[in-house]
Amino acid sequence: MRKLNTSEKFLISFIIVLLVAIAFNWKDFSKGVRDAFQQTPTEETAK
Repeated sequence: MRKLNTSEKFLISFIIVLLVAIAFNWKDFSKGVRDAFQQTPTEETAK
């Protein structure tokens, strides 16, 4: 495997972190999206 340059390393690590974050937060995230769509704008601002 060839050596990666700095921008490639950054991109790969960024993608991995993003995937891990999504995997851990997916249940909360999808629930939050559903709640946001079900609520009216006034209820959303009242929180």
